[in-house]
Amino acid sequence: MAERTEEQARQRRRGGCVAALLTVLALLIVAAVATVQRHPGEDWWFGALLTYAPQLPWVVPPALALLVTLIARRGGLSLVNLLVTAYALFVLAGFEVNDQVAPVPGQPVLRVATWNVYGKTQDIDLVRARLESWDADIVCLQEARREIFADLLPDYESARASDLRVFVRGTIVASRAILTSQRPRRYNLLVEAETQAGPVTVLAVHIPRSTRARSVPREIEPLAHYLLASVAEREREFATIHRLLPPDGPIVLAGDMNTPPNSRYWRRLDAELTDTFDVRGRGFGNTFAWRRGLALLRIDYIWTGGGAEPLRCWTEPATPSDHRPVLAEIALPPGEAARQAGPAAPVDSPTEADVESL
Repeated sequence: MAERTEEQARQRRRGGCVAALLTVLALLIVAAVATVQRHPGEDWWFGALLTYAPQLPWVVPPALALLVTLIARRGGLSLVNLLVTAYALFVLAGFEVNDQVAPVPGQPVLRVATWNVYGKTQDIDLVRARLESWDADIVCLQEARREIFADLLPDYESARASDLRVFVRGTIVASRAILTSQRPRRYNLLVEAETQAGPVTVLAVHIPRSTRARSVPREIEPLAHYLLASVAEREREFATIHRLLPPDGPIVLAGDMNTPPNSRYWRRLDAELTDTFDVRGRGFGNTFAWRRGLALLRIDYIWTGGGAEPLRCWTEPATPSDHRPVLAEIALPPGEAARQAGPAAPVDSPTEADVESL
């Protein structure tokens, strides 16, 4: 009996040691990832890799440690692992549990959709049916360069620059295609629109991953160069976005930004605008579907500013694209007088021939 009791005590000690070791390891992993993503962050290629990679795997180590400590009946360690798991889930992986708000009676509400439609798709009828089912007031598409996308929504007015298209159920007062890169030529699309809910400025964007490679390299040195080039490209693109934001009036910024919420560029933009999913979404909100299956990254956004208030935000299934659409309902400031927009004054705007050749 004494030998059995002693053996049980040794097993408990071993279990406690394993539980403590896993707790320390999980804590170090999560702390290291969170620290590197902030300092040095994208200034170091490996920091950029950690930032732009899927974040959900970082929930696994503390969750596994939590399970082991619960089995070992280590209350203190279980509490530590519960807190670390919650941090990894909500901060690193971006899980949201926000309230969704009903509009005040009489408050003008705008429904906005953004979707990277995967420009090579041939299933244009499915794309059209999905767009029509959302009953959106503003639709922003990326990778919609081909002419088959031109007449998707015949009851809407539309503007186009490169692979960007903006459809407005209302009137497009002015539009500007702003050149952001010469090689390859790339644009942002700024649209002044009058909708049933009121006037709004729409800035449609598609920020690339990198201009120096078509796919992610697998060797260390090319991968480091690829990531640093990608960071530099984002730096230029986000600087342009900040310059284009209007000083007043409701603004909607939408598109595929190829940038996750843990990036410094997201944090900079968050200081000026509101990420609708961050304040009104539920779940992970991941939009890039790996091989059109499991969604791993949240890189598609609808942002608001200038008094526009997000009420709801959600994602839809990706089919037939490799991106999940993002939809949001946005309340515009009530009683705002219609802004008188002058004629479009393009800055480095392409001619129709330029756009067709992109």
